[in-house]
Amino acid sequence: MSGRLMSGLRRAAEYVRIIRICWRATIAAEFEYQVNFWAGLALSFFWMFWAAAGLAVYFQYTGDLFGWTYPELLVVIGLFFTVNGIRQAVFQPNLQQVTDYVRLGTLDFLLTKPVDAQIMVSLPRLNMGNLLDPLLGMVFTIVGFVLSDTPIGMNLVQFVMLFVSAILALYALMVLLMALAVRIVGGTELQRIAYGAVELSRFPVQLYRNPLQTILTLVPIILLTTLPAEALLGRLSPYWLVAGPAVTVLSLVVARFAWRRAIRAYSGASA
Repeated sequence: MSGRLMSGLRRAAEYVRIIRICWRATIAAEFEYQVNFWAGLALSFFWMFWAAAGLAVYFQYTGDLFGWTYPELLVVIGLFFTVNGIRQAVFQPNLQQVTDYVRLGTLDFLLTKPVDAQIMVSLPRLNMGNLLDPLLGMVFTIVGFVLSDTPIGMNLVQFVMLFVSAILALYALMVLLMALAVRIVGGTELQRIAYGAVELSRFPVQLYRNPLQTILTLVPIILLTTLPAEALLGRLSPYWLVAGPAVTVLSLVVARFAWRRAIRAYSGASA
């Protein structure tokens, strides 16, 4: 058992090294166009503060929205920019590339390599224009948390657990879309699904009316920003401490299964 564990750890370390090399190459290539990077950073600042200013308008007339105060909603918005930044910087460029992999035969080449094709398809590329968005979003989250005057305790541990679950659930969604792209060669249109899923998490699910609120809980969009925010603010139901990570694990298993089925059905670029 220990031998298998050590072998698995060595393999994981090897994948980390490969992805690090790919990211380093991507960053070097993208920094040849530094204007794009700085323009993207300026736009990120603009949209973040525009969201905060727009939200402040509602609180001129009320102390809370469906039980959420202004600082608490800043936490959610900050998490939205963090999650969306990870989607745009890490997941989206790889989803965009899947169609070309299939059309040009690059996927055939990757499948011959002694590495997991899912890792090599889903993670090697970065979008430098949004690379700092997760950091800016997390700063926004911290500001909202400080303004909410919530004490730090076990809620921080719960937040980390549910935030990691949220990112892994988003990754599972991207792998599912990649599996679908392998089958239909339509990765460009499939990006809209991921965009829509994350965009719906911009606000807590409590701000939506039923039946949409129920749908967002069951899908579960609630996992992306609402649950991590509730954990950080100390208002999370104990039920979600178990259900959230469990849903993430199930999503990863389903995504892995769908990917393997898509690869088995893939007949190559020459077919």
